[in-house]
Parts: sequence; C-alpha cells; structure tokens
Amino acid sequence: MQTPNDSEHAFHYKRQVAQRFDRAALTYDAYADFQRIVLDRLLTFLPSVDANTVLDLGTGTGQALSKLVQTLSPSLPIALDLSFQMLEKARSQQGNDVKPSFVCADAERLPFADNTFDVIFSSLAMQWCLNTAALFSELYRTTKPGGFAVFSTLCEGSMPEIDAAWKGIDQAPHVNQYPNLNTLLDAVIQCHWRPVNTQLVTLPMWFESPEGAIHSLKKVGASLVVTNNKNTVTPTKWKAFINQYEQLREAKGIPLRYQVAFVVLQKPYS
Repeated sequence: MQTPNDSEHAFHYKRQVAQRFDRAALTYDAYADFQRIVLDRLLTFLPSVDANTVLDLGTGTGQALSKLVQTLSPSLPIALDLSFQMLEKARSQQGNDVKPSFVCADAERLPFADNTFDVIFSSLAMQWCLNTAALFSELYRTTKPGGFAVFSTLCEGSMPEIDAAWKGIDQAPHVNQYPNLNTLLDAVIQCHWRPVNTQLVTLPMWFESPEGAIHSLKKVGASLVVTNNKNTVTPTKWKAFINQYEQLREAKGIPLRYQVAFVVLQKPYS
C-alpha cells in the first residue's frame, strides 16, 4: 500500500513526465528515429487475431495508430497517453481512415472496464511507470480472456555510454535504472499473464556529436531521470561530460546503445 508520501511522490513524478512530453510534442517526430525503429520491430510481434477493441498505450504522436488499424482492423481503436499535448498532436495527424478515441490517463490507473480489450499495444512507454505490479495488473484486468498485451520497454544496460561519461565527474544518477528481462518476466507472471514471446535486443544508435545523442533524448521528452537527487549540472560539469563522452566515439560516430525487450503476453481463458 502506498503511504501519503509515496502517493505525493507519484503525483509529482507523473506530472513531471506529462510536462516533459507536453513540451516535446512538437519536436518528437523529428527526433524519434530510435522510437520508430523499435515501433516497426514491435509491430512484427502482433498476433494474427481478430481484434475488435485495441488500446495503444502511450500513443505519443500516434505513430502506431494507422498500422494497428491496418493490421488488426479494430472497430474501436483507443489511443491513451499521459500527455495531453501528445494526444493533440496525434489527433491532428490522423487521416480519415483512422478514427480512434483519445484518452488522457495514467497507465497504472486505466479508466476502462474489466475485459475491454482484445489487444493492448505499447511501444517504449512502460518504462515511465513507477509501479510494475499495478501496471501489469491493470493491463490484465482490462484485457479480455485470451487477449494479448504486446509491448516494448527498456531494460537494464540501456545507455551505458552516458553512465560511463559521467563516471568520475559526479556520483548522481544520470540514466534511469531499468529492470533486467528476468525481473520483468517475473512481474508479469505474478500478475497471471502467460508469456508467449520474449526477445531482448541491443539496438545501437549513432550520432555526429555527444550533444546530438543527448538531444535525441531531450527532444522526445525522454531525458527525465527518476531520482530525488537534487544534484545540479553546472556548465563546468556539462563541459566535462561532453569531453568524456567524446572519448567514446567509434568508427560510426558517438554511440548510444539500448537494451530493448519485445514481449507478447496472453491472458489465460481461465
């Protein structure tokens, strides 16, 4: 059970996340190269099923919506995001052939009835949730028996270059700590899901400069670090970090590697 302090922390954290993505709504698509790579790969994991009701959880600017409609042909696609501005951007970009409903809500407290969805799809959104048990319990509750949850999320070992560049400059965390795949699967099994398919993939991205790598995070709203540490990055520290990151340059450029889990879960019929 959450204490009042836990609840207050969760409220402020979720508000921070929403504000970050609100600010990134206009620049997201221009910088979301990594997100598009993951999304395209995750779409290949979709099951071949009739799906009347589909939820795109953490829809962002709605990049997945038309593809979900083409692949699953739902009569009721729903796009959900914590960021109102992301939803507005997604709404403005949909063609006449895609008419989803847009819902601004928290993935850990879904505003839907039990057994609503045939498929819940989510690409690179779940890592922003605080309570894994609450998340997967909500997904389970709102999925129909026999239905699926298809998602990608970041895992332990993501963005090691940023950690390495900051090492020795200060002791504050500059990258979020993500679970390893086994811990993630333990959590879904405890919430009664049946894993159907799981893959852990290393995806490297390359940039012309350290600043370009960091902008790839900031411009999509993904630079928030989950910590209570109030450590301030001064101009001197920032310059030192950039210099350290430059030392990690490889033949293809400045690296930024991600560990991405691709997971398909099914809710048992009984």
